[in-house]
Amino acid sequence: MAILVSAQKPDTDTIQAVNDPVKIQAAVNSDIQKSLTPAEYQDYLAWVALGIGGLPHTPEGYRTVKKIGMAMKDPLDVSRITPYIGKKGDLASLKNLPKRLGSKPSIAPFAVPHRQTNQHNTEQIRKKQTELFDTAVEGSHGQLIYRNSYLEKHSPGIFLADPAKGNQTVVGISHAEIGHIHAFDGSMHLIISPSDTKEVIDKGWGELHGLANGEDKVARTYMLIYSPRDENELAVTNQILDAAIKYSSYPAHQ
Repeated sequence: MAILVSAQKPDTDTIQAVNDPVKIQAAVNSDIQKSLTPAEYQDYLAWVALGIGGLPHTPEGYRTVKKIGMAMKDPLDVSRITPYIGKKGDLASLKNLPKRLGSKPSIAPFAVPHRQTNQHNTEQIRKKQTELFDTAVEGSHGQLIYRNSYLEKHSPGIFLADPAKGNQTVVGISHAEIGHIHAFDGSMHLIISPSDTKEVIDKGWGELHGLANGEDKVARTYMLIYSPRDENELAVTNQILDAAIKYSSYPAHQ
């Protein structure tokens, strides 16, 4: 006896919906919107617009970033680092930096990703900025290497190749990462010395991460260095990058 099985053929609209990434994303966004209040959803969209960071673009990721953001402190408060100036491991490499011209860039109100929302640099300057990092690694005789950023997860960062030869007051919490560039805006995260942190903040070239405290995975002097807008600012960026490298590798240069 033959058994006939009738299989219902899926309609064309269903097939197209399954294979259409735009419709899939729209369905995902609809689910996310339903799980958040209207105000939360608008804030969520502003967060997602900053690009990928260390947390997934899910309601859980959004709620996590809002929760940890509650512990953020004033990024321009140099009293956070003054007790460590002149202490073990500190190094004053930056002296008499020029004052950064113009107003301070606007910074998104999220702990992760930590980004500028205006005053981004051009593609031409960004290319030269990347070359500064490349030159530092290539000219280090193997002391510096590129790895995936420890905190950012999705961007290459400069690391000490041998943390045992680095500044032991910082390489433990930094995992020997020195810094990285953000593709979204051209800003950078660099870990510099307490003395240099004060100089950078005083002259308007950057600010502390709100969670920078020497605990909870974030180095005490984890700095956001603003996006260099022209050749002159690029030269200052190079000075700050060099100071960051010297700080993490300080014992090797004593």
